[in-house]
Amino acid sequence: MIDTEVAQTFDRRSALFLAGGAVLTSVLVLRMLQMQVFDFKDYTKKSESNSFRIQINMPQRGNIISGSGNIISRDTQTYRIYIIPEESDNLDNLVQTVANHLKLKKKSIDRIWRTIKKQRSFQPVLIGENHNWNKLAQLSAKNIPGLHIYNGFSRVYEMGPAGAQIFGYVGEPKKPVPNAPFFTTGISGLEKQFNDILSGTPGQTVMLTNALGRITGEDKSQHIPSQIGSDLKITIKENVQKILYDSLVINKAGCGVALDIVSGSMLAMASTPSFDPNIFEKDDGEEYIASLLSDIAKPFMNKTIEGLYPPGSTFKIIVALAALEAGAITPTEKIFCPGYWEYGNHKYHCWEPKGHGWEDLTGALKHSCDVYFYQVALRIGIDAIKEMALKLGLNQKYLDGIFTNEMAGILPDRHWKEKNIGYNWVHGDTIISGIGQGYTLTNCLQLATMMARVASNKKVTPHLIFSEKNQKFKTLGIQQKNIKHVLNGLEQVTKKGGTAAGSAINVNGKRMGGKTGTSQVRSISKSERQTGVLTNDQLKWNLRNHGLFVGYAPTNNPKYAVCVITEHSGGSGPAARTAANMLKELLTNG
Repeated sequence: MIDTEVAQTFDRRSALFLAGGAVLTSVLVLRMLQMQVFDFKDYTKKSESNSFRIQINMPQRGNIISGSGNIISRDTQTYRIYIIPEESDNLDNLVQTVANHLKLKKKSIDRIWRTIKKQRSFQPVLIGENHNWNKLAQLSAKNIPGLHIYNGFSRVYEMGPAGAQIFGYVGEPKKPVPNAPFFTTGISGLEKQFNDILSGTPGQTVMLTNALGRITGEDKSQHIPSQIGSDLKITIKENVQKILYDSLVINKAGCGVALDIVSGSMLAMASTPSFDPNIFEKDDGEEYIASLLSDIAKPFMNKTIEGLYPPGSTFKIIVALAALEAGAITPTEKIFCPGYWEYGNHKYHCWEPKGHGWEDLTGALKHSCDVYFYQVALRIGIDAIKEMALKLGLNQKYLDGIFTNEMAGILPDRHWKEKNIGYNWVHGDTIISGIGQGYTLTNCLQLATMMARVASNKKVTPHLIFSEKNQKFKTLGIQQKNIKHVLNGLEQVTKKGGTAAGSAINVNGKRMGGKTGTSQVRSISKSERQTGVLTNDQLKWNLRNHGLFVGYAPTNNPKYAVCVITEHSGGSGPAARTAANMLKELLTNG
């Protein structure tokens, strides 16, 4: 039985708890009523403002600066035009007005409408990009509902196609970056390899959004400014680069390089056909890129380091030095050339069917006598030839840290042939190697390096990125008297009777020396020689020989070295003239 006093106490406490609960319940009910009925609009607005969106702000990209100190790749302010469909009271009129003002093509207008239909009405639709403000000022002044103009940057390449394979270009990444309408990255060339340096650091803007994703404001407390990219200085001189490119364009396809012998700086480096990266961001940029990708001439290819060619008679420089160093010949020894040389059961022809008669080293270089170098090559053997070729810079990659597609080429020997061809090396292989034919393949930069090393007797190593440090190259260790004998022959090449006499230059008494070369792209059969060898003019363009020229200047104190390769030009004339144009510019203006 419960005590009466205890029962009374319990009843009082229960009553208090019940009363308190009733009061709290009443307060809660009233609060909910206030929130849901009286303060509905305020809390709806607050509840919708419950998210945010980070917008990435792209910085201005760093400049690429030439060896002359001029900006050759830069960012310029540009504008993108968007429309937000739900903000427009007449969407058809909005699209048509903008299209008329920007003179958009039908395909662009169709693309806009496709985007509008597949997106939600509050999402922005890109109308156009890379416009300047003068073009948009009048449109902006109309204050058309739904029209938005955003500023950003686009890339400008001052040299256009003249340096496209070097500088490369920027574009959108393969995977788009959310909330970054102007996000670009280096796609090729220097823009790609040095993207981290050039691109700078992106900033951010925090945009407040409601539950539906619409922007309601900006959280300025979390704003982070972007930081401009750093500049990149290279060694290319645009005056020499332009002369090289313009000369190469005349011949359709080819490549060329100019080097400073003292520093190893690359002063020019061009490849044709090329492309203009300034077109990529225009309205018809996608069509232009598609046409380039389908071009069999491969305009994106940097032939100076990716293209491999038989060196032709430019290789005779290597054979001559190897023979002199080995003591296999003397500069005054003469070899008779009747227009061919029979060895075993094979007849090896000279490029001059009538022959050159008796030739010493100087004459053989001046007239590029094949018979002379057939016999000299066989005397010293392929191992000595390869050793000298490696010493002079062939079969090496110099810009591999910048351009991933650089090719080393081929310097064959016994082991290489057995491994790659499956046959033993024979004397005939050595003989044709003596004139730069057979299996030997090299590129334009390697041949320019070879010329620089011969002209200086130093281990010149080319570089493209500017450095304040003075380069000091080690000596090659070749006997200077032998270097002199070869250079004497190369001086004669551009004099009367030489194979490049028509390309000779004289800048205040400063002249050039060099060596011509021709690379066959087809074999000439025995029956064709008997019936008459077709001239290059009688052949289709792609069956004509390549022309080559390596040169240096001035002859009395070499400072510059060049190499030019003109594809299917039929002979070395166009290559020699292009090289002469570069050397003349360098001797005149530096």
